[in-house]
Amino acid sequence: MALTVLRLLLAPVLVWLVYADASGFAFAGVIFLAFVSDYFDGVIARRVGVSSAELRHFDSRADLVFYATAAWAVWRIHPDVARRVAIPGLVVIGLDVARHVFDFAKFGKDVAYHAWSSKVWGLFLVIALVLLMGFGVASPWVAIAIVLGLIAQVEGLLISAVLPVWTHDVPTLIHAFRIRRSYTKA
Repeated sequence: MALTVLRLLLAPVLVWLVYADASGFAFAGVIFLAFVSDYFDGVIARRVGVSSAELRHFDSRADLVFYATAAWAVWRIHPDVARRVAIPGLVVIGLDVARHVFDFAKFGKDVAYHAWSSKVWGLFLVIALVLLMGFGVASPWVAIAIVLGLIAQVEGLLISAVLPVWTHDVPTLIHAFRIRRSYTKA
């Protein structure tokens, strides 16, 4: 849990770096540290047996706060890149919002699937952010991250549509169909 809290605390550090006119290496370091904390908080939680739906949900919200702050930092430092990806980026955000609304309407609470598509998206998002904020390199990484974000959001929405009941940690849409089948057989 401490590593998840660290990620939350790194969000205001990004804000400070923007206003301090910090070097690209500082941004890259903070983004990389957030990624490492995200990876190891899950590994450690599973190893020591404290992984729970609540902890996974908190992890997802910490990611949301950190990466929303990172998007704001991109907008402030690289407005040209932000303008180029504004429409598809807003579609990713819109799908995320739609998914949360759908999840609350269907299940009465938020979900945290930690789908493989989201993990791949997260990895490429970190690569894109480190290269952009650290070294000024946008192509092709930002575009790849946006496309993977669209895929992950659509899969998350489809998983929610397929699942008959609330659950967490659903790796793929195929797994959601298996869960649905198990409920129809019972």
